[in-house]
Amino acid sequence: MGEVDEGERDAQAEREEALARELEAVRHRKARLVDPLQYEMSICDEDLTTYEPTFAWEMDEATDAQREALERWGIDPDGMGAGKASLMLERLAKRRDAGMATPKQVRMLERKGFRHPGTWTFAAASDMMGRLAANRWRVPTGVDPTTYEPDAEPARLDWSTS
Repeated sequence: MGEVDEGERDAQAEREEALARELEAVRHRKARLVDPLQYEMSICDEDLTTYEPTFAWEMDEATDAQREALERWGIDPDGMGAGKASLMLERLAKRRDAGMATPKQVRMLERKGFRHPGTWTFAAASDMMGRLAANRWRVPTGVDPTTYEPDAEPARLDWSTS
């Protein structure tokens, strides 16, 4: 009887160790991904922030392909429905085609205190990230992130379908 209890305890300890390793891996992966709600607010996309599913398929969970694509873009797909994932992927492609900042650039610049980096171009975000990297990831002297504007006119995208 004692051997069975000891075997059960060993098996339980192994399961707990495996679960702890898996949770650590998920935590590490999540740290690299951008929260979708934060990103929606950053890029000032009202369609994404006010999205409500209309069709039954839009309420289904995001497909594996959608989840993988969102993760490649740097967006956390957890809890996202298929309709919202589809709209998010469409917006990401339009932003890329328009030369806008990537989700990862937006997240990094926001962490450094910059206002509205979701409206910046890819080139402007890359330029500032280069300056940050050259300055050991500290905001350069003479740059106030709360008032910094890369261009006189922030970029705006036309979300209407063409």
